Amino acid sequence: MPDSPSARVQLPLPAPASAAKPAGQAGSKTRAKLAPEPARRRRLRLPIAAVLVAGFGSLMLAAVASVLVLGLVSASTNTFALLNDKADLALAGVEVRVRHQLDPAREMARFVSGLIERGDLRANDGTAMTDTLRGALAGAPDVTGLAFIRPDLTGIRVARLNGDLIAEPFDMQGESDIPPEVLDGPNRSAASWADPRWLKEAQNSFLTLYQPVRRDGRYLGQVAVGVSLGDLSRFLSVLYVEQGLNAFVLYDHSHVLAHPALVGRSFDFSGKLDGPPLPRIDQVDDPALAALWTSGVPVQSLKKRVEARGVRVLGSDYMFLTRSMAGYGQQDWIIGIGYRDGEMGVEIRRLYITGAVGFAILLVSVGVALLVGRRISRQVARLAEAADRVRAFEFRAIPDLPDSRLREMARAATAFNAMVAGLRWFETYVPKALVLRLMRQRETEGGLVSVQREVTVMFTDIRGFSRMAEHMAAADTATLLNEHFTLLAACIEAEGGTVDKFIGDSLMAFWGAPEAQEDHAVRALRAALAIHHAIRADNRRRVTAGQAPIHVRVGLHSGPVVVGNIGSDSRINYTIVGDTVNVAARIEELSGGLQGDAEVIVLTSGVTAAKGKNAVTLVRQGGRSLRGRTGMTELWRLVPEDERKEAAKVAAPSGANATPSPAPSPGPVEGIKPEFVGKDAP
Repeated sequence: MPDSPSARVQLPLPAPASAAKPAGQAGSKTRAKLAPEPARRRRLRLPIAAVLVAGFGSLMLAAVASVLVLGLVSASTNTFALLNDKADLALAGVEVRVRHQLDPAREMARFVSGLIERGDLRANDGTAMTDTLRGALAGAPDVTGLAFIRPDLTGIRVARLNGDLIAEPFDMQGESDIPPEVLDGPNRSAASWADPRWLKEAQNSFLTLYQPVRRDGRYLGQVAVGVSLGDLSRFLSVLYVEQGLNAFVLYDHSHVLAHPALVGRSFDFSGKLDGPPLPRIDQVDDPALAALWTSGVPVQSLKKRVEARGVRVLGSDYMFLTRSMAGYGQQDWIIGIGYRDGEMGVEIRRLYITGAVGFAILLVSVGVALLVGRRISRQVARLAEAADRVRAFEFRAIPDLPDSRLREMARAATAFNAMVAGLRWFETYVPKALVLRLMRQRETEGGLVSVQREVTVMFTDIRGFSRMAEHMAAADTATLLNEHFTLLAACIEAEGGTVDKFIGDSLMAFWGAPEAQEDHAVRALRAALAIHHAIRADNRRRVTAGQAPIHVRVGLHSGPVVVGNIGSDSRINYTIVGDTVNVAARIEELSGGLQGDAEVIVLTSGVTAAKGKNAVTLVRQGGRSLRGRTGMTELWRLVPEDERKEAAKVAAPSGANATPSPAPSPGPVEGIKPEFVGKDAP
């Protein structure tokens, strides 16, 4: 134990800016930084969700309203402009829908070929191939058939017939009408669409996509995916019912790939030798379409990709809008829409309907904006709540902020979590109560001025620690001290005490500062009792683990000290100094001679005993001389309940029937006569 205990009770804190400045400058700058801000006029603060909804909603409303107004004006003044707008949008929609009807075939081909190329599916495993093809086809209602063709022109195919999936092997060897894409498979590296092909078994024409399959450069075969043209016509029929669009798809100027009028009709192209196996344009129940290329008159169009033709049939005028579509074979297809000229007025009504739909979409968009705004506001609220906990120094109670899909919120959460992690480490070095006090005393220059305060000081020490550490590795010594100090600090902080310093195996703590505590002595005695129980329980654990128990001595004393900033101009510490600190240290030092075999001894001065005698049981030890001090100091020993009876027998006057006298009313230390005092005194 050092000769001057007050020298080791320094709590390191960074010096305020004023410490290294001349007095005049320091005071002015500190006042400018720490003085309470003047009252400001209360500002209106809006929730983020409301701002987002109002902002996005107003922008959407302005955009949709302006588009609708301009559209109505354009429709009333320029019919052809409206027609071209419809043509561009409608044809683009039909093209997208047609591609969506056919593109699943490409995705399915890529999926199956990928399984084979990666080795997840063997080309020669018929059972696995059948199950895979069946499962893939079952999940794609837009696809009619799926097959795998090996290099020897044998394979397995699965087809959708009458609502059922039929799987069977096939052999194309010796057939005369093998598609050229099948024969050219080893020479191709990309998928390609074949010309329409008639399938006699299904009595329908199909579009087939062939996807070559290679692994390590070796050709393994082809995946063939077929889409029925009858399904494509049914799709256009549904489009007519849902949107009123009389759409069609032409293979060339003479043959029809898909048309709503083809639904329910059947053709037999098994004997057809010239041209594709498709119905001619005059075989479709659409006289206007049949006359499109023979008597149709081109109409000037404002869109370069759209071609408009007017046709007069049976006394009625029709308008056809067409455009080409590539990507499904060597020949471009023609997609188109036909409607009566008398339906031009419908466009304006449809525009009004579009306005209503746009308004509904606007409402949905506002709802989505509200949802997004609420999610963002929840994230900001969590950040604000966590920041409030930081302001209250509740670092241990702050949960980690979750990640976010918003880049800025994610960065803020990451930075905040890292900051809290650092503050949790900082909290272990600087007492939280002290920092909170400094924050509350913003008007004081330099943080806290030195004041005199009545406190209770505690010193603890491990008896024989030097001999114990002599036989321990440095890492084991550090582990022992960390566990020991964690145990003691928990007991001290539970009673509102401040751990001032760790020096070697010693600890110093105090009550009554920086926050005033009228019952500081009672708190200190309760903490000492908790330390007594904690050390004994920890020793039982150590003995069970084959480790030597530790013996701890504790000294307590209450009295006046100077509390505040002590140090140099460049660095100051918030600490307590005074004779009370020295007396507490000397009492802890003296307790070693009275400890004997006890695991824990707690000695307190008569001053502390008088202030806290109703909290614990104390045994009078009489007056003792402390090292470096003149006169006698009245000492009392804390006795837990389980040791009270035995201590009472030892401390009682001689005589078999002697009993301790009852505790007198509270008074000065000199007035305490009984051997036992406290709530558990006999």
